[in-house]
Amino acid sequence: MSQYDDEFKNVKHGLPSENKTQQAKFNFFALFAVVGVIFAIFILLFGQTINTAGQQLNTIGGNSPAQMISVATLALLVGSIQSWVFKARIKSRALLYIFFSILGGAVAGLFGGILMNSGLNYGAGNGFIVGGVTGAIAGGISSLAQNGVMNNSRYGSKWFGYSFFSWAITFAIGFAISWGLRGAVDETISLALSAAFLMISSGIALVIFLNNTPQIEFS
Repeated sequence: MSQYDDEFKNVKHGLPSENKTQQAKFNFFALFAVVGVIFAIFILLFGQTINTAGQQLNTIGGNSPAQMISVATLALLVGSIQSWVFKARIKSRALLYIFFSILGGAVAGLFGGILMNSGLNYGAGNGFIVGGVTGAIAGGISSLAQNGVMNNSRYGSKWFGYSFFSWAITFAIGFAISWGLRGAVDETISLALSAAFLMISSGIALVIFLNNTPQIEFS
């Protein structure tokens, strides 16, 4: 057995009991779900104002400004919950962790808006493409920066891989839901459903990641 395997084994022996970790992971998912539902309700209540603001931004700078704000907002919510999940690891650097989430979301929104301006604008298929690219960029940028905040030298590649692919998949499906439903239901409803899906699926993805790599949080 290699020295790395010995170290890994010792870390695993230091994990909390199975019941405590399962309860913690359920709490993590529940928090994502609750925030997702609240965010969806907020969109339903203020959807007209949000749509009007988005249209005004589109007249100023195309689709990029509105996309930057919307994706950065989602990244803010996800990053804030993640900072609580990993509070023992990031300690006093929670705000920096959240900032990197917002930064990744803003950059991703910029590129997503550029894709929309190029003609990939609405429809489930286009939403899947734009959402996938947007999520991959957001997850990739934020996780690379967050690895330093988390002192994540051992599991850095896993955190990057998880963030890159999970954000890409959830955003692809979330955008496809929102864009695919437009015309069939009110735009506010499609946006609210998409936002709720993104938050809840982000919680599921994090629990799956922690099942496979519990040492990143529970060691």
